[in-house]
Amino acid sequence: MLLFAALLSPAVRALPGWTAAAAGKSAWLTGILAFPAFLLLGWMLFALTRRGGGLAQALQRCFGTLVGKGVTLIYLLWALFLLCLEGRLYAGRMLSAGYRAGSPAVFLLALLALVLWMARRKLSAFARAAEICYLVLALTLGLVLLFSILDVTPEYVLPVWFSDLPRAGAATLIPVGVLGCGVYAAFLGDKVTRRADDRRRGFRWLAAGCLVLTLLQLGVLSQLGPGLAARMGAPFFEVARGVGLEGAFQRVESIVMALWVLSDFALLGLLTFAIRHMAGAVFGEKGERWAPVLAPVLAFAGGMLLFPDDFAAETLAETVVPLGNLILAFLIPALALCIGWLRERKK
Repeated sequence: MLLFAALLSPAVRALPGWTAAAAGKSAWLTGILAFPAFLLLGWMLFALTRRGGGLAQALQRCFGTLVGKGVTLIYLLWALFLLCLEGRLYAGRMLSAGYRAGSPAVFLLALLALVLWMARRKLSAFARAAEICYLVLALTLGLVLLFSILDVTPEYVLPVWFSDLPRAGAATLIPVGVLGCGVYAAFLGDKVTRRADDRRRGFRWLAAGCLVLTLLQLGVLSQLGPGLAARMGAPFFEVARGVGLEGAFQRVESIVMALWVLSDFALLGLLTFAIRHMAGAVFGEKGERWAPVLAPVLAFAGGMLLFPDDFAAETLAETVVPLGNLILAFLIPALALCIGWLRERKK
């Protein structure tokens, strides 16, 4: 539930706008085609952490203590960058939601203050809060997609021919890259109670997540069309604009965007808790104690200084972030597994 709530924000921002630009009407297939990649990621993380502990401890077992801490530090720095970027994107979205007279610094400070307050508490408290966020977001997403079905144009998404599959396959790197930041949940593995059916439950959640990605893109593309969706910054919220009853519910997209703060809170909270545990693995007890305070402070400073406007933040989110997430989510864990396997063979 925590991952579902946290990853909805980047998913809605990127899909299906970015995938439609790359794959046209076949963009909705990327949700289905992404399932094997996410399944591979889940298997690698389970394999790395099967001996207990989180991903930070697994990296030290595979690479050795010194190199493992160095690799964990890379993850930590990238998490800080994502914290700055996602916070700045949230502030920009709130301004576009109708609060144009406000300052992005005010919105960013308010959310980071809430994250700071939560990060100094136990992970279990944050997980319970994320469950509430999940329920609200799932209901909101479901209602928007349900109402969008009433006004669809099937020709926007069908037919899809076999010749469209290569473009859809290449475009699958977009959702996989954007949502690859979910790897940070693995750093919290030492705080989670293991169950015998974890793999089966993980498989079901992955399948459900890919189904949501598919339905999200189908709902938006079938209403707006791939051409229009590709030119919009957040096509999902444009679809939400058309949701409602004449004379009863208006400006629904503003309500939806306000509720989406819950997803931003879950994502920034996940990154902050991961930073806290990574700091503990690299710098010891003092690092873990100070990380929840320093991370939001650095995120506020970085969000305002590194990204002077929305265009700079959105450009980096579309070009740099997917590539960085792919490297940290797939390349490094795969390398760690190979080195760990070779170490076991030598023993």
